[in-house]
Amino acid sequence: MTGMTHEDGSTASRGGVPALPGVDSFVKAFDRLVLQERRDRGRVPVVLLLEPGTGTAGRRIVAGLGSRLRGQDRVLTSHAHVEAGAPAGVPLALFDDIVNQLTVTMPPGTGKLRLPRYRLMRAVVSAPPFEGDPAHRESRLRRYCYNEHRQGSRLAAGLWFLGGRGDQGGSAFSMIWNFFAGPLFQGLPRLLYGRRAARLMLGRPRRPRWHAQWYRAQHGSWPTDFFHSATGLAGGGRYRDEVTLDRVLLHALLADLDAACRSRPLHPWLRRRRTRFVLLFAESGSQDSREQRFLRELRSAAEHLRCTSVLVVAAGVRSVAGRIPDIEAAGLAEAGLRLAEIAEADRESGEPTGVVVPVTETPEDDERARYWLDQNPALLPPVPGFGPRTEVAACAGALLLACAVVLTAVSGVPFTRDPEDRCRDQMFLGADGTCVGVDTGAKGLGNGPSEQALKAVLRQIERQNGAVEKAAEEGGPAGPAPVPRYRTVVYFGALSGGKGAEDAVRGGTLPALRGIALAQRDVNAEADSGEDVPLRVIAADAGDRYKDAEAVARRIADLAQHGDPSIVGVVGFVQSRHSTFKAVEILDRAGIPMVGTSGTADALVAQGRHYYQLAPVDDRGARAMAGFAAEADFVRTASGVRTAKRAVLVYDEADPYSAGLGTSFRTYYGSGRTDVLTYTPRDAPEPTTGAAAAGARRQDSLHALAGQVCDAVREEPRTALVWTARGAQFTQFLRAFDEQATSCPRLSVLGGDDVTNALIQQDHPWQLFPGLDLYYLSSASAPLLKENAEARTFTAAYVREYRHDTAALNKALVHDGHAAVAWDALHYLAKGVDAAWQATGEQRDGALGRSAVQTALFQGVGGYDGATGRVDAIGRHGRLTPDKLVFVLRGHPGGSPTPELVCGTVNAHEQRRHWGPGGAHRCPD
Repeated sequence: MTGMTHEDGSTASRGGVPALPGVDSFVKAFDRLVLQERRDRGRVPVVLLLEPGTGTAGRRIVAGLGSRLRGQDRVLTSHAHVEAGAPAGVPLALFDDIVNQLTVTMPPGTGKLRLPRYRLMRAVVSAPPFEGDPAHRESRLRRYCYNEHRQGSRLAAGLWFLGGRGDQGGSAFSMIWNFFAGPLFQGLPRLLYGRRAARLMLGRPRRPRWHAQWYRAQHGSWPTDFFHSATGLAGGGRYRDEVTLDRVLLHALLADLDAACRSRPLHPWLRRRRTRFVLLFAESGSQDSREQRFLRELRSAAEHLRCTSVLVVAAGVRSVAGRIPDIEAAGLAEAGLRLAEIAEADRESGEPTGVVVPVTETPEDDERARYWLDQNPALLPPVPGFGPRTEVAACAGALLLACAVVLTAVSGVPFTRDPEDRCRDQMFLGADGTCVGVDTGAKGLGNGPSEQALKAVLRQIERQNGAVEKAAEEGGPAGPAPVPRYRTVVYFGALSGGKGAEDAVRGGTLPALRGIALAQRDVNAEADSGEDVPLRVIAADAGDRYKDAEAVARRIADLAQHGDPSIVGVVGFVQSRHSTFKAVEILDRAGIPMVGTSGTADALVAQGRHYYQLAPVDDRGARAMAGFAAEADFVRTASGVRTAKRAVLVYDEADPYSAGLGTSFRTYYGSGRTDVLTYTPRDAPEPTTGAAAAGARRQDSLHALAGQVCDAVREEPRTALVWTARGAQFTQFLRAFDEQATSCPRLSVLGGDDVTNALIQQDHPWQLFPGLDLYYLSSASAPLLKENAEARTFTAAYVREYRHDTAALNKALVHDGHAAVAWDALHYLAKGVDAAWQATGEQRDGALGRSAVQTALFQGVGGYDGATGRVDAIGRHGRLTPDKLVFVLRGHPGGSPTPELVCGTVNAHEQRRHWGPGGAHRCPD
């Protein structure tokens, strides 16, 4: 038997799928997506089979796909086949049908499908209205949800039963039992259930989950308790419309399905879940039907969560709404090609979330499609060689054997070893309990989003180091002059930290390391000729906010003097702190040349004669900020954009960078029209202990600081906030200021260059406070220097190398000044190394050391055009570039910044001495 007859006289293959033209290509792509390995999966768009009129071809395709998933004697993958529309007025019926089918169609050996997030949200939305005091609603909702949880959890039900066993009778034993058993078996499990619910639905402050983001979108602030945030979804709540219920339930369901496909080392049932979950809809109706509304919310939720575990095919689509963009395929064959392409590459956010495929009846079967379907009647999922219980027993045996081997190996070994032993090579335990020191590499970092980004660039540097080391082992081309061996440069920065550490992306480390990696590749490409010196780069982790900078600097100095004579310099020092000053002093005494990769405090340059600064120092930046604040129209008021009458200056007294930039701004702008507020974070690495600066008011919290700023703006609308504290505190300040939005709907800010670190995090400043007008100082912005050839070279290299990054982050990072300054810093040090090599007469490789490089830098490598403008930091002339280029940029939500002030030497032929419309204002000296 090769087919089955339908009412219209056409036939279908044994697999049940009708042999329509191109359906073989479509089913091939369908099978491939269902069976795709977890590591290769990307987000899959919903397939909509468009059938205008009363056609049934799509319904027959969906029915055939369902039969392919059921198999002859066992279910092949978990799926749900929704035959008819949900009953009117029962919004949860469709969800219940889908969840029940997914649960009962789990293939053998894959365990029970547990959906904790969905079942929790279903309990919330099915809760009845709670009367009485509103303050008690969240506790009643918690009790209700836990009671619902007990209906499906044997453990919770058993514990509850034990906790109530003493209710019978009035004996002394029952009284004692009630006293202990009730809190232990009923109160404690309910408390733990509430905490688990908060972890599942809210996540953590640095990694909020979808429910926390949804709540913030409704209220403007982050939730602190899940059940408090969920009361609006329970009976009588303000968010009880059907669209919102679909939205939150779908987010919970998709998050659970993604988690259900995530492999865990000690969970063999999860490892056997090798296929996607499949949802099949037989009849989707018109664009305003219940099913299509469900599908639209599902598509949005899948894109938001980047869900990769679900494949949806919907038939019976009578009309398609244009509210969400779709991929339009001409037929089943083209749809198959599109789905095959989607299986090859991950999809970016914002791309279409649906594929619309018109299907029509045909009087006869397509012979090629019928032949293929006859040969491939069912899905062919991989079959494990062993059952899960066998694997559990084998793993348990292997674990016991490994424990026995370890105990045997360590028997007789004292357990009083130095805790530094767990840190390899030149690493040691830092102030936060993490390994810091030299040669961190990609292996020493965690698995958070920031650490993953840093791992990628560190691996890039490691690959480039490997090429340099391999070339040195093979030797250079023969010739009359010797070929120089590589020299090593150390990047000095904050790569990691313990709990509560500042994000390395926001701290400027990621863009600086990217600039270093690109510059290393460019320098080594030039060195391939054998005339220049190739560079190897290793990383030194100075700890969170440079807490361990002094100890790490000693390790670098010791390594350069006794372990690795190829070390000729250090680049980095993104943050100017007291610990950074001490580190520079240590490296200076060791005779190691240093080049800064960021705008910095003036005092840092004075710490040692081996330190060179390429970015403008804080005094120059403060002059530019003061000139801009005095003359630019940048304060938005009800009557338009005006110049500022007053400035509220915020800085951190304990931070040399912040205090130096802030006090210099006050000097140049005028103390008479500047109100000073100081704020030092409680976890600051070097908290202040002295009295507040003259005329300054110290604030103990960001909420108090936000209130003071709002009061000043209300009193004088033409007040600008001048922020010279760190960018990490700026984002927290905006969260606090957003609570004042009713009284202060707008805020004009002029920030220091560290504010750029707030522009490259997940939540942009405008997401935290939409009424923000942000202007900020920048040490560099290479994409804006189109007249500078080196800036164009850097920008092109950056965009080409990191084009895979998300568009928003990539755009922000390429404009971040740290990357361009780091590019120039490594090139500057490379020029010093090359000059030292030439000065040795190219005869003795051993003469090319730190002392020779310092001599070359002190004498000067000659002015040249860098990605940050003109570079000419001659050692004997102060180790600074005179009239260094400085920017004041205006930030835009989701767009590139625009220059408002550009002053300094752009290149050898151009110097900016005026700024503003028509050059109306003179640049600071």
